[in-house]
Amino acid sequence: MPMGDKELVARARTGDQAASEALVRRYQEKAYTIAYNMCFGDSEEAKEITQEAFLRAFRSLKSFRGKSSFYTWFYRILVTTCLDWRRRQSRWKRIFSFWRREQREKAPSKEGYEEYPEPQEHSNPMTALNNKQLAQEIRKAIQSLPERQRIAFQLKVLNGMRIHEIAQIMGAAEGTVKSHLFRATHFLRDALQEWVQP
Repeated sequence: MPMGDKELVARARTGDQAASEALVRRYQEKAYTIAYNMCFGDSEEAKEITQEAFLRAFRSLKSFRGKSSFYTWFYRILVTTCLDWRRRQSRWKRIFSFWRREQREKAPSKEGYEEYPEPQEHSNPMTALNNKQLAQEIRKAIQSLPERQRIAFQLKVLNGMRIHEIAQIMGAAEGTVKSHLFRATHFLRDALQEWVQP
């Protein structure tokens, strides 16, 4: 029978490497999924963020008092790590935006081939293109949500977390989380109206 989180955490605090590795194995996949969604589908960044979040968690393990589950405590660290990454990305984008614009103007056109999906056997090309366009519109709409609404929406809808878990991770009341979700859902429904209408 596998050990519970409490026992694994207690052992990891004493420097038990096997216990630390067991915690990583238990939560790595879900952590990666959250990071992947929060950094807009960049798999390499998601891997780095996940690794950084685990490193931060194990460095701070002695400060974990057990008032919440390890699960929610760790995911709060993960969300903070994701937000730190987003702030760094935003800063670098501002610094290099002028340079990138100049490079694009100088670069030869690639004809936009990468914008079109690879046709699959027996697939309808227009359906594939529309699906890709819809995915891009959804991603863009989620990105434009206010930060707290976006986090609540991603944790609930994309990662299947419960309201009380999201509240603990975000350090917010459950009613506040529900409000974030309500507003996010209405915003996305309006933003994607042309795609959902028959």
